[in-house]
Amino acid sequence: MQLAFDFYGELPRGPLRSERLFFAVFPGVEDALRIERFRQDFLKANPLGGSMLRPDRFHVSLHHVGDFKRLKSPRTYAAELAGDLVQLPAFEITLHAIKSFGAFPKPGRALRYPLVLLGEGAGLLELHETLGAAMTKFGIRALPDFTPHLTLSYGERPISEQRIDPIPLQIEGFCLVHSRLGKTEYRIIKRWPLSEPKPLLH
Repeated sequence: MQLAFDFYGELPRGPLRSERLFFAVFPGVEDALRIERFRQDFLKANPLGGSMLRPDRFHVSLHHVGDFKRLKSPRTYAAELAGDLVQLPAFEITLHAIKSFGAFPKPGRALRYPLVLLGEGAGLLELHETLGAAMTKFGIRALPDFTPHLTLSYGERPISEQRIDPIPLQIEGFCLVHSRLGKTEYRIIKRWPLSEPKPLLH
């Protein structure tokens, strides 16, 4: 009987914590297309190899909620309650530079360096801070450190930071996202629209 089960030990193992939950903002369709055109032009002039992210996955992460063996509904519910507390106006961010982040070694794989666009904007920082405070109220750890960035690809070699012609993005909402690590799709659990900015009084 033992021989009948010998194959069991040869099965590949998946990640111990394969379910990821995080908050993020996504560019609109037109903005995502502009980012994609920029990426194509940049990588044509600077071939880095590696793998590309699909334009529908372009995003700026706000807060990491957690990695789980199975997606835990109490944690998801707590994250939704935190998102419900956020009441902020829509805002614009500017992608102003490009660089590579450090590579994370993986056994049996060549190094891949995340190629990212760096962003800035007071509204984005306010959303990160406000959402983090709301997460803490519901028992979810929120890290204060924040480097706004949008990942374009995972290159075979890194580049140093360099300025680019600014790419403005209009942010009209944020999302709670479920990602299965190693897969290529995101599932939006909930979206929260941001309110229209109030007009300036003259």
